[in-house]
Amino acid sequence: MVRRTKQDAEATRERLLDTAEQVFLARGLSRASLQDIAEAAGLTRGAIYWHFADKLALFDAMMARVDLPMEQALATAEARALQQPGADPLQALRALALEPFALMRNDPRARRVFTILMHRTEFVGELAPLAQRNEGAVSDCVQRMQRLFQAAQQAGTLAAGVSPQSAATALLALIDGLLRLCTRQDQSAEPMADVAPAIDALLAGLRGGKR
Repeated sequence: MVRRTKQDAEATRERLLDTAEQVFLARGLSRASLQDIAEAAGLTRGAIYWHFADKLALFDAMMARVDLPMEQALATAEARALQQPGADPLQALRALALEPFALMRNDPRARRVFTILMHRTEFVGELAPLAQRNEGAVSDCVQRMQRLFQAAQQAGTLAAGVSPQSAATALLALIDGLLRLCTRQDQSAEPMADVAPAIDALLAGLRGGKR
């Protein structure tokens, strides 16, 4: 009986997360209420509060179900570029930049979550803590990319006159812009095919010296 109760609770939790994903996608994070999610799931608000303290906790749990790749991709790029003799940091940065698009291409849930992040999330009201968290994540990502571009500079593969900080900012801005394009709902054409060529064009412009 205990096992069945735990299984039922887990099934209810997953049902709420599945429903939250769809409601956030349709209405936006700030405009969707816990009551909206409960009604769409055919449950009560009490069922939500049994599993989640508030909407922010529900959102965090929804995010945790998707293996967002940037942290792991950054660690992999750092291992390739900073720990392997003779490695090309720009190739490691290319692999890093392509990782979220590969995940989104192969995982419909990841695409929905990216869409919520790019187009349906407003950092206001009770969700204001997300803004500080997002700023911290972006700052960390830029700093770690900058170190990889510094490695390219030391290896002689970053173009003369290009600062690692500017290069990191440009690459992150391109990734963010491409993610926004690839998650648009009203697009008439699939932009995913343009991702690798766009990233390659930027990195080719940043490359100098040894090739």
